[in-house]
Formats: sequence, C-alpha cells, structure tokens
Amino acid sequence: MTENKGLLQKTAVLSISLILTSSQAINGVIPQMKEALNISQSQSELLGTAPSISMVIFILLSSYIVKKMGMKRTIITGLILAGLGGIIPIFANSFSIVLFSRIILGMGLGMYNSLAVTYISALYTGNTRATLLGMRNSMEAIGQSVMMFLAGILLNVSWSASFGVYALAFPIALLFIFKVPEVEIDEDNETGKKEKMNPAVYALVLFAILLVMNAIATSVRFSSIAAEMRGMQFNSSNYLALMPILGIIAGFVFGFLNRYLGKITLYLGIICFIASNLFIAISDNNMTLLLLGLFLSSIPGAWCFPFVFSNLDRITTKNTINFATSLIFVGCNIGNFIAPIAMNITQNITGTDSLTAPFYIFAILFTIILVITMFTMRSNKKKIHS
Repeated sequence: MTENKGLLQKTAVLSISLILTSSQAINGVIPQMKEALNISQSQSELLGTAPSISMVIFILLSSYIVKKMGMKRTIITGLILAGLGGIIPIFANSFSIVLFSRIILGMGLGMYNSLAVTYISALYTGNTRATLLGMRNSMEAIGQSVMMFLAGILLNVSWSASFGVYALAFPIALLFIFKVPEVEIDEDNETGKKEKMNPAVYALVLFAILLVMNAIATSVRFSSIAAEMRGMQFNSSNYLALMPILGIIAGFVFGFLNRYLGKITLYLGIICFIASNLFIAISDNNMTLLLLGLFLSSIPGAWCFPFVFSNLDRITTKNTINFATSLIFVGCNIGNFIAPIAMNITQNITGTDSLTAPFYIFAILFTIILVITMFTMRSNKKKIHS
C-alpha cells in the first residue's frame, strides 16, 4: 500500500511537467486561426510567442509567490491559471481575448516552472532524485508531442477546439492536490534575504543559454541544410519528429547513467554536443553526417540539465535554491529567444554564406566549456561529486 502511494506521488510530481512546454502545442493551428480571426501574420505569430513573455516574468516572480502562498498552492494555482488561460479561446473569437488568454497561460506555466524541479529536489534524494529529474525532462517532451498530436486531431472539429488540449491541466492539478504533500521552506529571516547567490549559479545560467540556443539553432537550420543537399521538395519533418523521442529515451536512461558514471554523465552530454556540431559543420553533402549531428543534439539537454538540477543544492542554500533554479530556466528561455540572432552573429564571424559554418563556432564553444567544467569539477570535489 505504501509502495503504491509512493508511486502515485511520483506520478503526480512528474505529471506537472507534462504541460510545461505546451505553449507551442497550438502552433499547428496558427494558419487557421489567422484566417478565422482575420489578423496579420505578425499578429498570428504573436499569439504563438506571447506565453513566453509572461512565462519569463513569472519564473522570476515565483520565489516571491512561494514565500506568500507556499510551494504546493503555487503549483496548483499555476496549473489552474494555465488550464483556464489555455481553454479561453474555445469560447472566444477575438484577437484581443485570445492574446489575453495566451498571456494568462504563460503566467500559470511560469509560476511553477522552476518548482517542477525544486519539488523533486525537496521530496527525494540520491539516485531517486536523479532518476526522477531525468524522467521529468522526458515528461516535457512527451507532453509536447502528445498535446500537439491531440491539437491536430481537434483541428478537424475547429481551430478553437484545438485549445481543448489545455484542459489536461485540471486533472493534473487534482492529482497533485490529493497525492503530493506540502513542502515546508526553511526561511532564515535574519540571513536569508541578505544571502548572496553563489557566482557558480550565473555560470550555469550562461551554460543553459548556450545549450538551448545551440539546440534550437540545430533544429531550425536542419531543414535548410537538408534542402540544399536533397532539394527544396525534401521533407524534414519526419526527421525532426524523431528528436523529441530520442530526448525522451535519453531522459529515462539518465538515472542509470548518473548512478554508475556520476559526473562523467555531464561530460558525455557536452561531448555529444561537440560531436553534434562537428558532424553538422563537416556534413557538406553528406546526409548521414547531418542526421548524426541532428540526432546527437537531442541528447545533451536530457543529461546536462538533470545533472545540474540534481547537484544544485551543493552550490546553493535552501534559501537560494528555488531562485537559482528559476534563473536557470530564464536562461533556457533567453537561449530559445536569441538562437536566430546568434546564428546571424556566428555567420558573420565565419565570414561565409555556408549554412553549416556557425556550427564550428558552437563546437569550439562547447569544447571550451568541457575543459572548464572538467577543471572546475576536479578542483571542487568536496562540493560536487559523483
């Protein structure tokens, strides 16, 4: 009975990550929405990106909200806001209302974004924590894939019906209410507010920016590189669809790798990124190398982020860990946003029109990161160990 209760608690804690990346779930219905609402292309694209703006703001506010409401209530409130904001377009057909609903969705998701990690760290330790953090990473990819698929099916009813996928937030909230305990936050009012963040956290934020930026750049540019090789009629969608699946698998094996390899798991993740960039950079007209680069790029995030989060309590305190987690998630969102800009900058640095040239720069950057990481880990064995 206790074992079953433990399994349900883990399921509930993991389930809140299913809709964390769901803001992109309705991207497939943007053309139909544009036509139905009689809006411009830029307005329709704004509806797709609007949640990310309020999400970043509320990721930063989440630590303050947790102090006022507690972790469990903050997560439940975030889920309900995301659900309500998500389904509003089913009942409304004006641009302003849909835009407002998308902002509400982002607020809800941002409110508990970092807490999806913090809650696991608070409830579990050791190998269980590492395994669940790896699985949590996979939950995001599973949720995104399933919700995009369901939104496509509901599109057969109407574009507005596709927003029904966000109703998933409500049963998840109920499961969390009944199966997950509240986690008390140890506050030190005398020193907590004055406590400074470990500078290492800011290095991790920069790492998150670069990792996500490189991953997005790879997925965005793959289609164009493949089209140069195989012609404009080449359909890249099937290959891109495999990336989340590989990420899911990598996330589920993280716990096993971390248990036996420890910090080497982080090194392997970074090495995968270096290899991915090199394969793409030298692919020229070799489709096999290009595909190897694409598929390898889906692995690092599933290994590096769970490793960072499972060891974050070694470089932060109980008073700063939630804000540190929030900062890393903000870094992820920044990386997502600036990926196209970074591609243009690296293109200018290389001084060539070759679509694969920027990946040499990315390979060099992550080689430097690997060397710094290995040096830092060796000189910091007492703080972070396998």
